[in-house]
Amino acid sequence: MKRVFLLIGVVVIINCCAFRVFAADGWASVSDTNGTPYNVTGGAAGATVTPTTVAQFYTYATSSTPYVIQVSGTIDVSAYSNHRINVKSNKTIIGIGTAPTIYGGLNISGTSNIIISRLNINFDANEGSDDPDTDGITIQSGAHHIWINHCSIYNSPDGLLDIGSGSDYVTVSWCKFYYETGIYNTSHHFANLIGSSDSDTGDRGKLHITFHHNWWSDLCVGRMPRVRFGQVHIYNNYYSCADNDYCIHPGVEAQLFVENNYFFYVDEPIDEKETGALVEGTIYTNTMSHCTNVHQDIGYDTVFTPPYYYCLVYAPYVKNIVINGAGADGIEPAQPAAPTGLTATTNATSVSLDWDDNTDSNLSGYNVYRSTTPGSRYVKKNSTTVTSSNYTDSTVVYGTTYYYIVTAITYNSYTNESTYSDEISAIPLTYGDFVINQAVDTNDLGYFIDLWLISDCNDTEGVDIDDDCLVNFIEFAAMAENWTEQ
Repeated sequence: MKRVFLLIGVVVIINCCAFRVFAADGWASVSDTNGTPYNVTGGAAGATVTPTTVAQFYTYATSSTPYVIQVSGTIDVSAYSNHRINVKSNKTIIGIGTAPTIYGGLNISGTSNIIISRLNINFDANEGSDDPDTDGITIQSGAHHIWINHCSIYNSPDGLLDIGSGSDYVTVSWCKFYYETGIYNTSHHFANLIGSSDSDTGDRGKLHITFHHNWWSDLCVGRMPRVRFGQVHIYNNYYSCADNDYCIHPGVEAQLFVENNYFFYVDEPIDEKETGALVEGTIYTNTMSHCTNVHQDIGYDTVFTPPYYYCLVYAPYVKNIVINGAGADGIEPAQPAAPTGLTATTNATSVSLDWDDNTDSNLSGYNVYRSTTPGSRYVKKNSTTVTSSNYTDSTVVYGTTYYYIVTAITYNSYTNESTYSDEISAIPLTYGDFVINQAVDTNDLGYFIDLWLISDCNDTEGVDIDDDCLVNFIEFAAMAENWTEQ
């Protein structure tokens, strides 16, 4: 039987996004580019331990046994080779208490299922410039399914957090990257190198990485990130590294999806592209405040579609949310409740949306977003805050499928935005034009007859005008009213 409910009906996609659930998201949450789920558990299958010496930390971190390793105070690993410790698979390393710190670096090489969270990771300001391997965190040699969350990484002589040599499925979220004044090796204040060389062609098809809600702050010069080959999703990050050289660099064959970031007083938010690089994300989807050398012609490519659910914050809100939330001690803001009950009705020239009132005490209103791609690439439709729980979109094209979500906005000390409502789809057209040829005629009768007098809510959804789960003379009269004269 032919199905026609999409013509005036809706499709609901469950909203899986939430900031405050302690679970990996982004590329780390999937096992392939089709979006098959992967659960990053770290060391949850093992014991929780709190080492009091660096030797104990080394034993736990390099063991083949799963562990949740709690870091209290400072663990100085600088006595080990390249000032770092190699972390084996199935580990969670998480800071507790006041200023938990790894002094030195962590090397994640050829391992998987690792969570690093709530840590300060740093080097002494005058150490290590002649050691090219002294990153704060290195992810390399095919390491995969790694989640770096709520870390403050600074002063590392080589890179702050570098990813390369076939590594894959990594998410970096709510981290702060910076350098302090007076640090040795000032010419190498580079934050995040993704893919170490143009000749590392083994990175093709690898380096699926998500950066979200991170803060590139004082004295970062470049590589925020610099990407070769990878498919890297960069959204809702904040850049305030004045006097930098560039922020994001699209290197050889990189695909970058740059969404709803906030660039503040920086130079070259998105650098010029190298051979084969693609960038999606323009000045219209990112906020570029007081920036110099903004390349107007970059950002109009079509790149990969993220195979995971995620919730964007409107770019102008990102600054304060990330400043308060990023870093080892950052607090992610409590969000308003997402709107519920979103529905749509259509005609030939518009889509009318309606949803339940939000009851948050600090409610400012709502934002309405639309896309032609399910689950992503939403563009905000309202130029001013929507203050009622309904909205009519009159900027539609007949017969096009649109996808809508709505968010709630609150204002306390700064603007905050909810996660998404459920997504709905709608097609503006005339009732009865089931073949979408801008005419209601004999071509549509076969579709309609297939549903005649069938009492089934699922089968008749979208064709059933009076919501009685039945297609009968009520619907026939509506179709006849729109009948095209021959």
